Amino acid sequence: MHGRKVKATITAADTSAPVDWAVVYEVHGPDVFAFLRRSLGSEALAEDVLHDTFVRALRARTRPALDSVRPWLFTIAANLAISQHRRSRLLAFLPFTDDAPSRAEPYDAGSELVRRALRTIPRDQAVTLTLALHEGYTRREIAQMLSMSEEGVKSRLARGRRNFAAAYRSLDRGSQ
Repeated sequence: MHGRKVKATITAADTSAPVDWAVVYEVHGPDVFAFLRRSLGSEALAEDVLHDTFVRALRARTRPALDSVRPWLFTIAANLAISQHRRSRLLAFLPFTDDAPSRAEPYDAGSELVRRALRTIPRDQAVTLTLALHEGYTRREIAQMLSMSEEGVKSRLARGRRNFAAAYRSLDRGSQ
């Protein structure tokens, strides 16, 4: 999935009206993909989870009004990213091969340091930080997305900021 910007907008409409998923994908897919790429640290994995996000959205029994589709998709994507992280932590203990996976993605030292620092903090904190600081969601919106209280989000953000700053400083000192 590579970023072709689409100027279309989605407006509120009758919730019983059929959803044009191609338009929803074109409008929101690039932003959800960017969020997943930052959260998961891998373009290929982000593409897989983006696909799973839209499969879940298509199969959902109930859907929000079209003006609420974006946060709903981010909710699905955030939950899948957390699940993917849990799965990868479990699989890290299983030696499938002796070879380390190769990364054929573009390299940016500053971005890579941020991604590495995000990967070292608890996944729920990393996802919450990314939703708030990069995607621009409010605490209330994040609380709704992650099915938790606003106070819980506030706490995750505070702990996440402290943990991220410590991890970033540590990694930055190690790279000099």
